[in-house]
Amino acid sequence: MPEIAVLFDVENTLIKEKKNVSDYYFEAIRFVYGLSIDDINLADYEGLTVQETLIEILQKQGLKKEEILEKHEQFLEELPYAHYNVAGHDSAVLVDGAKTILNNLKDNNRYVIGAASGQLERILSNMFDRVNMKYDNYFKFGAYGNVSENMSKILDSAMAKAGKEYGIDKHGIYFVSNVKNHVHAAHALGIRAVGVITDPFSEKDLKNLGVIHIAKNLKDCERFIK
Repeated sequence: MPEIAVLFDVENTLIKEKKNVSDYYFEAIRFVYGLSIDDINLADYEGLTVQETLIEILQKQGLKKEEILEKHEQFLEELPYAHYNVAGHDSAVLVDGAKTILNNLKDNNRYVIGAASGQLERILSNMFDRVNMKYDNYFKFGAYGNVSENMSKILDSAMAKAGKEYGIDKHGIYFVSNVKNHVHAAHALGIRAVGVITDPFSEKDLKNLGVIHIAKNLKDCERFIK
């Protein structure tokens, strides 16, 4: 039975798209909401959960939040299909060190790997298929963007699953992410957060948030996970 659960904020922390795939939001929004928005750039919404991204995009089009939420479940169902249509046959790219840390954790019985991600599980699974890695071989439980628009609630759901399925409480959980507000959310919940530096300002910002474990890259993360 594992003693430690390591949660990853998977997209961009471990794996990313090789090209801009913003059009999959365009396709899903057009199908569900009947709106054609041809200037969506997901880089403008980096660090937001899938539901936060949807709400911000459509509020810019004049929709009220309650109008958006009336169809958001249908949107979450459609989005993986749209993603596959746009990106499903193109390359994805593992972040440097991702395969090593995942294999090291998977091969050690002390650890179980989970996900706490604002993205949808089916989209993440497709991305791993495209680098010839089977998602379920690594990620044994998790909480995703369908749970809530709020990253704190996604983390809380993943933490509850770690407790229910493996008897691991928050003191035995690590969360690895390169998104500052997600690291802060984990830190606020009492989860040991490992922030991965991705720009020159990240380290200072993470320290200001009270984050203790700050890694230069994924390879550097393993020294904190004990």
